Amino acid sequence: MRTARAAGVLLAGAVIALAFAARRGRDGAAELEPHPPRPGAVSPPPFAVKLPPPTAGELEEGLRRAFGETVHPAAGSSRGLVGDFNGDGAEDVAVPVSPAAGRLEELNDGLANWRVQDAWEDPAGESAPPPKGERSAVRVQPHDVLLAVVHGYGVRGWRDERARQSYLVRHATGAPFEARPRTELLRWVRRVPDEPRLTGDVILVSAGRKPGFVYWTGARYSWHPLPKEIPPHPAFSP
Repeated sequence: MRTARAAGVLLAGAVIALAFAARRGRDGAAELEPHPPRPGAVSPPPFAVKLPPPTAGELEEGLRRAFGETVHPAAGSSRGLVGDFNGDGAEDVAVPVSPAAGRLEELNDGLANWRVQDAWEDPAGESAPPPKGERSAVRVQPHDVLLAVVHGYGVRGWRDERARQSYLVRHATGAPFEARPRTELLRWVRRVPDEPRLTGDVILVSAGRKPGFVYWTGARYSWHPLPKEIPPHPAFSP
């Protein structure tokens, strides 16, 4: 009897000690090491919070954090698009920008934090971005209107101070310039022989009067035309 009671006391003490250790971990005093997921287990999405629409001040701050003073919002475009463009669960932002005066050399520097890409280039020709320090073949020109994309980090997405993965994309800002869920377009691009592997939200844009969308390939942003049989979008109509 005494042995059973003693065992019960020891078990209760162990439970209390574990609970205390877990609480200390949440408070940051003695954080426990995370356990690796079980094989076949589905991890929860890293981003599941609906964030408010960005303000003009937040967009400017996000651009400055990622690109310094090298770019500014393009004339006549005061809004940015938000979405999960690279499919990692964190909110990203895309803003049309223009090069700042006298900053072309810095924008095209191979050691810059961002990558310069052209959405019209064949994505099959670039399986991975050039190594850090090596200049991209794509060059920012003085009168370019570029798509500045900042990939998000964690719950706060692109607003997080640690969100620094960024891109400057040529030929990616034509009207209607709208963010759309990839599921909205998958049924149409399945009919295209060179179907892209969509992993994130897409940006509906046009090349001249030709409708299409910009999407993340896993290494770069690329433009893809929409097939002729898709119902015309009002913004593409003459």
